Amino acid sequence: MYIKYHGHACFEIGNGKRVVFDPHDGKSIGLPVPNPTADLVFITHEHFDHNATSVVRGNFKIIRNPASGEVDGIRYDSITEYHDNDMGRQRGTVNIYKVYVENLSFVHVGDLGHMPDEKTVKFMKNADFIFLPVGSVYTINGDQAAEVVGLTNPKVAVPMHYSTAKSKLGLESYDRFLKHFNKDQVKFVGKEKKFNKEEINSNKTEIWVFE
Repeated sequence: MYIKYHGHACFEIGNGKRVVFDPHDGKSIGLPVPNPTADLVFITHEHFDHNATSVVRGNFKIIRNPASGEVDGIRYDSITEYHDNDMGRQRGTVNIYKVYVENLSFVHVGDLGHMPDEKTVKFMKNADFIFLPVGSVYTINGDQAAEVVGLTNPKVAVPMHYSTAKSKLGLESYDRFLKHFNKDQVKFVGKEKKFNKEEINSNKTEIWVFE
């Protein structure tokens, strides 16, 4: 199994069949143009930095609405939340997807803009992986993301949607998020991480930082 980071909120996950979340076009946000390959693409919301399916390679199906189902052995479910702290009046809604790939669960929350309610926490709880925005401005901030980790108890939490040297979006870095965790919990894994299920620590949440 591998996870490959294509920048911003775009991740490619697979081991045979491949899943891609929230592709962007690169140039619009100051990042290199990504080149993910997918069998299934999930779009959490229709903003330009999350729905650029034209950069994705392969013969893929797109899931872009609240939905549950199964495609080629990949099961998925979703719940809808807000992109802001004003019940969606400013930026609309996002689809939070829970996707099962080879008996591992991956929750991608898109641009979650507020602390989730009890129903959403229950939906996200105890996943193997959760991908959380930490850069504030358009989403929850690092403090709130750390609180979500505490509420949902994933095996691995992955920060995303944060500032980089070339990013044009004016986001915060991941530092505010990381300060909530012990150093032995945090692993800087580069752009791609290969792993098997046995490597995931079930006793304490690990933080995998992709850069």
